[in-house]
Amino acid sequence: MTEQATKVSDNHIASRQKSFALLVDGHVRDLFTTGMILQRLDYDIYIVSTAEDALMMIEAATPALVITELSLPQMSGLELLVRIKHDPKTKAIPVIIHTASDDPNREKLCRVSGCASYLKKPVEPDVLYTSLQQASEATPRQYIRMRTLLPARAGGLTSPGDAMSTEYVSELSENGIFLCTLRPRAVKSVLNVTILIHSMPVKVKAIVLRCVTIGSGQFREPGMGMRFESISPTDRELIRNFIKGQIIKDIPTQ
Repeated sequence: MTEQATKVSDNHIASRQKSFALLVDGHVRDLFTTGMILQRLDYDIYIVSTAEDALMMIEAATPALVITELSLPQMSGLELLVRIKHDPKTKAIPVIIHTASDDPNREKLCRVSGCASYLKKPVEPDVLYTSLQQASEATPRQYIRMRTLLPARAGGLTSPGDAMSTEYVSELSENGIFLCTLRPRAVKSVLNVTILIHSMPVKVKAIVLRCVTIGSGQFREPGMGMRFESISPTDRELIRNFIKGQIIKDIPTQ
């Protein structure tokens, strides 16, 4: 992994500005693991292994947030937190503590010093995502939204042997999808949608919140942003497990 880990799809450059996070961890394996998870959560990241390097990076470019381990080679993560919060130029930067330490006194000191969240390793991707959203977004998302490529069809239910035409899901969460299609329906339309996940049909009823048509803008896929109006608990669980599986796939546990 490079020190600047960037992973941007051209199709989404114009439609969504990604967040930038600074990850600080002296443990190489944890740095790699957390960095990969953050990338898959669709964050741009810089990674450094010391608090000193983190301060140099912050001076050069202000991140949306900082995620740091407490145990670092020289200056500790707690001291880094204090330095950030006591500098008028950086005090507004949210700092999330992500640590293997289970010392309640250190946790209390971090919270008193102004950390946005205190997470103990290993942390579930959805918990990490929620903390990132709450720390850095004016309107935090409740559910992970993941880029993907899943066959789908709107407007009716599909039979197991049917081809899925040209419609597919490019973004997926527990609460909705972006359905790429050459035939976007009108905003507020309510449609039956079938999504194939691991060859399993997930059937939902969803309302169209926004439409993108051909010619709407460079790099924008035609389709519909949709929120689920009706989904069974079983299908919601299937989506949740699929998203988590994709995020942690081939990543060693912390």
